[in-house]
Amino acid sequence: MSVIMDSMDLEVEYSPSRWSQRFPTPQEVLQHHVKFVTEASDTATNMIPHKLEIEYGSTPGQKLDILGTDLPDDAPILVYVHGGYWQELSRELSRYPALPLHRSRIKTIVVGYDLCPTATLAEIVNQIQNAARFVFEYAEKMGSRGVYFAGHSAGAHLVAKLLSNADFLDRSIGSNRLQGAFLISGVYDLRELVHTSVNEAVQLPPEWAVPLSPQFDSYTHLQMRRVRIYILAGQYDSPTFKKQSREFYEVLQNTCLMQYMYLEIKDELDHFNIVECFVNDNNYLKNLLVHDIRKHL
Repeated sequence: MSVIMDSMDLEVEYSPSRWSQRFPTPQEVLQHHVKFVTEASDTATNMIPHKLEIEYGSTPGQKLDILGTDLPDDAPILVYVHGGYWQELSRELSRYPALPLHRSRIKTIVVGYDLCPTATLAEIVNQIQNAARFVFEYAEKMGSRGVYFAGHSAGAHLVAKLLSNADFLDRSIGSNRLQGAFLISGVYDLRELVHTSVNEAVQLPPEWAVPLSPQFDSYTHLQMRRVRIYILAGQYDSPTFKKQSREFYEVLQNTCLMQYMYLEIKDELDHFNIVECFVNDNNYLKNLLVHDIRKHL
């Protein structure tokens, strides 16, 4: 019986829609989120000069969008990687942060990737590296004053894995323009997740949980680069999600210079409106990014 209860509790802990206080049911939370980001992404696409569906790899999902092509060549760039437990959502639904950023003279690049089970998680991690290589080369060509990455939920996991790859960063042209990263309501230790229904599509073997978990990677190489990392979660994320953010922060705190690492649990926000609020002109991501740009660039 205890094993069954443990399994049930684990399922709840890794179901972010169950923890929101805004709607009566988890289904309504998810329905609202998809509707909200769809409409906001459509608005951003219609209002901002852009170039869409740029191929960075050979498979159908490996495309990215650049919003803000009218901005100066040297404009700072935010690269956004969506969540959805590596199996849902899309590039097309993830353009919503772009409009407030555009008004602050910041380009947005939205990265798509193949989803599970069509792709394995290891393949998706590699795809994000392909996308980052494209972005760094683009930033170098344009003379961008700085590149920032933001990832939500599973996207935060993917950005964290990218940051952990010292060899990739060392050999990538333009990676010296990397300034910071925003990891939002992320999952950084996959060992429990493989025992939930999330893994029905991800199909991650248990023996791959540790190698694909940012929690067990090294980040000492970020010291020299002075990359700033902001780890964020919502008050109404599950206790496990908040615990994962705190424990990942401790990993970074122990391996990187303390003054470049930040952790904040955002009051009154859940796993979904922590990114839905990006559509507002006065949102915390844009404010953090603008502050960082003014301070360091």
